[in-house]
Order: sequence, then C-alpha cells, then structure tokens
Amino acid sequence: MTALSKQPTRNDCETVLHGTSICPGIAIGRIHMVDAEVSIPQTRIDSGQVASEQKRYTQAVEAAKQHLRKHVASMHSGSHLEAQAIFESHQAILADESFHDLVRSCIEQQGMCAEFCLNQNAQTLIAQFNNMRDPYLQSRREDIRDLALNLLAFLSGKPRGHHHPIQSSDILVSRHLHPSEVIRTHQANGLGFASESSALTSHAAILLKGFGIPAIGKIKALIENVDEGMPVILDGDRGVLIANPSAQTLKDYQAKVAATAQMNGSPTPQRCTTGSGEPITLRANIENPEQAQLMLAHGLEGIGLFRTEFLITPGKQVPSEEEQYRAYRSVVETAAGRRVNIRTFDIGGDKQMGLSCPCTGLNPSLGIRGIRRHLMVNPDELRIQLRAILRAAHRSDTALLIPMVTTPEEIEQTKQILTEVKQALRKEGAEFLDSIPLGVMIEIPAAAIATRDILSRVDFINLGTNDLLQYFMAADRDNEQVVDFNDPTNPAFLWLLEFILAEARKTGRENDVAICGEIASNVEMIPRLLKMGYRSFSIAPVIADSFRKLCAEEAIQ
Repeated sequence: MTALSKQPTRNDCETVLHGTSICPGIAIGRIHMVDAEVSIPQTRIDSGQVASEQKRYTQAVEAAKQHLRKHVASMHSGSHLEAQAIFESHQAILADESFHDLVRSCIEQQGMCAEFCLNQNAQTLIAQFNNMRDPYLQSRREDIRDLALNLLAFLSGKPRGHHHPIQSSDILVSRHLHPSEVIRTHQANGLGFASESSALTSHAAILLKGFGIPAIGKIKALIENVDEGMPVILDGDRGVLIANPSAQTLKDYQAKVAATAQMNGSPTPQRCTTGSGEPITLRANIENPEQAQLMLAHGLEGIGLFRTEFLITPGKQVPSEEEQYRAYRSVVETAAGRRVNIRTFDIGGDKQMGLSCPCTGLNPSLGIRGIRRHLMVNPDELRIQLRAILRAAHRSDTALLIPMVTTPEEIEQTKQILTEVKQALRKEGAEFLDSIPLGVMIEIPAAAIATRDILSRVDFINLGTNDLLQYFMAADRDNEQVVDFNDPTNPAFLWLLEFILAEARKTGRENDVAICGEIASNVEMIPRLLKMGYRSFSIAPVIADSFRKLCAEEAIQ
C-alpha cells in the first residue's frame, strides 16, 4: 500500500480531473512527467557538409532499427504478442526509405541539419494522419511522433528518459500516447498512465490494456494541473485522476485497493448474487490471449467476449489459421473448462485494423463491417477463422459469436459456411468441436426488434450495448459533438433493453441473453439492468469486485 506525503505544488487542494478510461484499475502514487522539452536545432550547413549530415541521419536510423530489434526480441521471449506485433509494425515504418529519402533530400535542398529536416517531415506526416477520418488511422500520428522522437534522441546521442528514470511508485503523465513510454512504464513496473491524448485506439492504448496498466486518456488541461512528484490517485475504473487527494480520499482508495487485492487472491470463480440471493453470471471481456489470466485472477466464470480482431497486426493481413489456432487454444486452455465465447473478426467502422481491404464509404459505420464483411466481401477469411476456432475448441466449453448481425438471413448464411467448414475438417480427419454453440451480437436496432426470430435460430445472444446505443440514437460515440446523445439512461433506450428481454421471455429464453459493453460497468445502469431481469454480464475483469458489490446491494423482489 502506497503512503503519500504532501509535497509543495502549485495547488495544494484536491483536484479531480475527468477523462476516458483506457484500462481499468486503481493506482496510488506520484506524478512523473515524461514529456521532455525537445529543442530542434536549426543549424545551417554548407554544401560540403551535406554528405556527412546525410550519413549522420542514416546512422541514427540504423541505431533506431537496432534498438527496435532488441525490443521485438524481448517481446518474443515473453508472452506479450501485441507488443511484439506493434514494434514489428514500427520496424516496417523505419524500413520505409521513402520517408528517409525526403529527410535526406531536405538536408541537401534546404541546407539544414538532420534534426530540422526530420522534424519538418515528421510534422507534415503527423498532420496528414491527423486529418484522416478513420479514428484508427488518425491515431497512427502517435506512432510517427514516437518514432521521430526516438530518431531525434539518437541524433543527439541521448536516449529518451535517461535523465529521469521511472520509479515503481510513478504514475506517468504525458500529452501523448507513445508506445515506447508504455513499454518503459511496463518494464519499470510503473503504476499507471494518464494522458491528454484522444488517440484511444492507438498502439499505446492497446499496449496499456495488454499489460493491464491502469490508464486514462482525453484528460483536458492535464499538464497544466499537475506537477512532477505530486501525489495522485488514478482511478481507471471511473476515468478520473485525483491530484493532491485529501486524507479521507486517500484512505478510501487505499481501502478499495486492499479489498480488491483480497478478492483477487483466489483463482476459483467467485459467486455473484443480488441482495436477495439471485445468482448472476459474470464473465470477462478480453482482447488478447494474455488477458485470459485476468479472468482467472478476478474470479470470473469464463470469457463472455473474446474480441479476436485485436489479434490482427496493425498494417498487416489477418493471422494464418495456425497462428489463430494457437491464440484460441491458449485461451481455451487457460480457461480450464470455463465457458469461452469467441467472436469472429468485427472489422469495419471504427476498427479498420489497417488492412489492405478496408471497409470504407462516406459512413464506414453504416457500411461493410462485422459479419457483412465476411458474407459480402471475404468469406474465405471467415472460413479460415472458423477452422481455427473449431479446432482450438476441441473438448472444451467454447462457443462462436457472430458480430453485427442485422437480419436472420445472415445467421442462416453463416450456418451454411459453418457446416461446410465442419465437413472439410471431418474429411481431413481433424479433431474439432462439432457441437459448438452459436451466438450473435445484438448491436443494431433491426436485430433487437427481431430478437424472438433471431433467438429461434441461435443458442444465445449478447447485447453489444456500445454499438446498439450509438445506432439507436444515431450519434457516433467517437464524435465529441454528439457524445451526450449516447446516454444509456435515455427512456427510449431503456425501453429497447426491456423489450429485448421481454421478447426472450416469451419463449423462455431470457437466460440466453447477456449484456456486454460499457453499460455493464456503469454504476447507474447496473441496478436498472438487474431490475429489468438481466442476469448475465460480460465485463472488463478489473471491475469484477465493484460489480459484485453493486449486485449485492440490490434486493430484487
């Protein structure tokens, strides 16, 4: 448990800063500012110095490549597949000679030093990414900025962070979300990460989730409100950063941390019940195989949603059947008999994944995405994934989950492909789970209205409330101008949730309906959902104890 003593700061009063959660969890520590002031030399060179300056830049690039190779090797030796993939994508960027040629050309044509030309071209590229519509591509600006800073460091001969090493009591604060800083945080056992950046789909954000580092983004005026060494509490569950916490606030959060540690001491599933004793099924949402360990650590009953699209290496193609098989089998084995719902790739809309076959259009969220991509554009991609899942699920409690279903016809088309895949595996003599349950995600109002018809064709349904809410309210959840419309307590949306469960009850299938998405961690929504009759939830593992506590307070009559 961390003890914090007050240090002189610009404001000694408790200050609460609001942002958006990237990775849940609570951290109590001290601020460590990671944004060092970078001074860009504007040194002019004469024609006789051009070749040597270009050589100096090329040597910096080679040094950066060597540094990245070491990072990739260290990730190969561990279990952090996402970090390995992200640094491999950085290697690909560094290997792009077209950018380096622009820098070398700038040195020659403008007669300026390598630092100046590197910064000029990097800023141009960052601006281009920043103007892209796709949030995924837009967030790549953070990767370019990160790589440019690394190159500037090698040009100066001073590695980033050498002046102020990270301590194990540090909560890092930055205007940006850079993968290299996240890796440094992880390697130094830093406690948390807070940022002003809105790049919540960036590589750094993915790494923070993969490493389980409590983190918050989109904190306005963060840098202006904190100082180096300031005592702070990072509440990744609520998306809140508390600077200079009062003695009472500190005591309350220390109690929460202690209670969570005690709750998470047992790897066996922990019961979740309402105050009146009704059982609640509580499973985990995960995005990579490593997070299956969080499901065990927090005593959850299985995995309600495995978002497999995050296995796709940004900028590359979909993993091969064998690569997918190993990832799925790892999760199934970690679950050790507990239920695992594996969702097929949900690509499109805000999740383009940098693939060469993007799902574009004037409004990508209303175009080719989810199961539409597989049925209309790339059925072979679905066949390969189904083969990998079926094989990995052999002798286990595993189910298939289909995303973004709009009509019952899509279910029948998916079933036909599933039948064909099973026949092929059977012919090959492969071992696989023949009787695998099939479920669908209800994320579109049309599917919600057709709940009874859809349930008659599948074994279960999961309500993807993040997309369901934005489609129902016609308000992009990533658009800050209309984000207030995405209010789950809107009476019309509450009616829709009640309608879905009522339709399931008419055929005695209410137990085959689960809630996943952000409303399952919304303290205002949980009591409402319980009163409606929802009894199955899939949540971020780290909020499990908070969820159980809220359930226990509800005496449902």
